[in-house]
Amino acid sequence: MARTFVWPSLLFAALVAVTGCAEKITTPGRCPALCSNNDVQLADTLLTTADSADATARGYVLMNEATFLAASSLDSLRSVVLLRFSPLDSFWVQSATAADTVLVASPPDSVLCVLQVGFRDTTVHPRLVFYRLPARFDTTMTYAQAQAFFADSLVVDTAAVPDTGNMTFRMPTTLVAAPADSGVVSLGIKVIADAPTAVGLASGHSGSTSPALSYFVHGQAPRDTLKRSLSVAPTFAAFAQAPAPGAAPPGELAIGGVPSAHTILHLALPKVAVDSAGIVRATLILTLVRPVVAFPHDSFYVQAYALLRDHGPKSVLYPDTSVTGVAKVNDGQAGTVQVDIARILRLWGRTAGDSLPHVIELVVYGEGNHFGEVDVKGRSGGVGAPQLRVTYVKRYEYGVP
Repeated sequence: MARTFVWPSLLFAALVAVTGCAEKITTPGRCPALCSNNDVQLADTLLTTADSADATARGYVLMNEATFLAASSLDSLRSVVLLRFSPLDSFWVQSATAADTVLVASPPDSVLCVLQVGFRDTTVHPRLVFYRLPARFDTTMTYAQAQAFFADSLVVDTAAVPDTGNMTFRMPTTLVAAPADSGVVSLGIKVIADAPTAVGLASGHSGSTSPALSYFVHGQAPRDTLKRSLSVAPTFAAFAQAPAPGAAPPGELAIGGVPSAHTILHLALPKVAVDSAGIVRATLILTLVRPVVAFPHDSFYVQAYALLRDHGPKSVLYPDTSVTGVAKVNDGQAGTVQVDIARILRLWGRTAGDSLPHVIELVVYGEGNHFGEVDVKGRSGGVGAPQLRVTYVKRYEYGVP
């Protein structure tokens, strides 16, 4: 009984498999017309004129907003740290018999300068040299102007830089007792080592640990048996650098640095470059004008954002942060920086992207946390202007094979 019904069923299935696609049917959708007459094919195109306009604006994260203070002797960047601490006048203590009482401090028994090391080059053995600056130094002075105060006669002390954590050094109490300065203490710091290097110190800005002067004092008579310690944060903490950051030269674009720079690129793209279904890869190719500047042996990321509204330096970014592009950049890197912006092009190819400008903004991720900067050629820079390489799937062509 089983054999009688199994083999006809198998024969019928085989006939359907052989003749199914060739059967003439009366409905409009004939099977061959719905089958592709070729395999999936990828195409690759290099758009050398994709960048139709570009501009750089600097000042998004200012010097006094960065989380670090850079002391550098690199050939590509030289910098010194500038600190000013307010005077120690008095502090509050709890009296055993009365309400809070102000206790006037005597000259300090000792003073420690406390700094937190955020970065150091472990391939060398750097030391920091501390100098006494004029109490009311000009906070706008340049690196060149600051050199007059970094003389051997003004050295306070030197200290080895630890690999991580805090570093401290004991300051002469005479530095904080000068009546002419009203107790204001100003210090300059530079780095020395066997080879060019850089050290990053926490600045106290944006939640980072602040430099501090820790005073150990005793009260004046008749309360001179009371002893306390008090830490004073700086009223000014920054660094002077050379070359000083400024506007990008003609034909160049800047990304990152301190004060930080953003670059905006307007892209003129053919339809194939914004086909949300067909884009496999889209690489923005930026040609470096000079090697990347960063902390020695450090790396950082250049990130590309789509714009919701194009208002130049005050543009509004597209709110979905997953629609971005990113490229890792290393200290001293030369050649090109290649940023994958396929997600942005797919956004522009969707219905939701119809009203969006074809503009991207390039920034350094975590700007203000390091002085990494990328300088690239703009569209008017001649050879090496921004290019876009797009890999996409060719459209199917349907029909009878």
